Amino acid sequence: MLGGVVFDFDGLILDTETPEFHAWGSVFSHYGVTLEMHEWAKCVGGGNPPWRVDQHLLALVPSVDLKLVHKQVHEIRDAILIDLELQPGALAVFALLEELNVPFGIASSSRSLWVEGFLANHGLRHKFSVIKTWDMVGAKKPDPRLYLAACEALQIAPENSIAFEDSPNGILAAKRAGMTAIAVPNPITKNFDLSGADVQLTTLEEVNEELLKSWLK
Repeated sequence: MLGGVVFDFDGLILDTETPEFHAWGSVFSHYGVTLEMHEWAKCVGGGNPPWRVDQHLLALVPSVDLKLVHKQVHEIRDAILIDLELQPGALAVFALLEELNVPFGIASSSRSLWVEGFLANHGLRHKFSVIKTWDMVGAKKPDPRLYLAACEALQIAPENSIAFEDSPNGILAAKRAGMTAIAVPNPITKNFDLSGADVQLTTLEEVNEELLKSWLK
């Protein structure tokens, strides 16, 4: 029986990861260096220990002013984020879970202010009774504590629940928590190794009632 569902946020509900990568990539190029995808992959979804892209740039270009760098990145990223739409199929999955009376929440390695802000802007905050973020739990993925905290708050057993994820760090966190992990990559993470997931989809549009119930058999 399906106990509940916990969603990742960045890259899954909203693809904030592609604008972030493009913004950092543009700034790296401005300083004459390249942000390689295999390096960026270290920080997507968390990381243990957390990998910092600004420190990576500083190692490549010791003369950079990191305060200025962050300003440049935020200007580029925020210009894209302001018009960001929900990932395809997200609203339909939320509606399906509500119809089935399946509890669902969010477990994110981002800060609560970031997640809450985007949900409020899209009129979705009321749909999530449980949101766990790294500043609330004190850990980032692949540590399982975010998922365990979300499951506890939802009063669901991890072994009877599904985690939707887009990154290797997130998948590992979900599996460490004892959950079934479903990978739904975005344009950035589709190139990552997501083989740790139990199932891999192309988009959330593929989720239906039959699949939800079959994944836990």
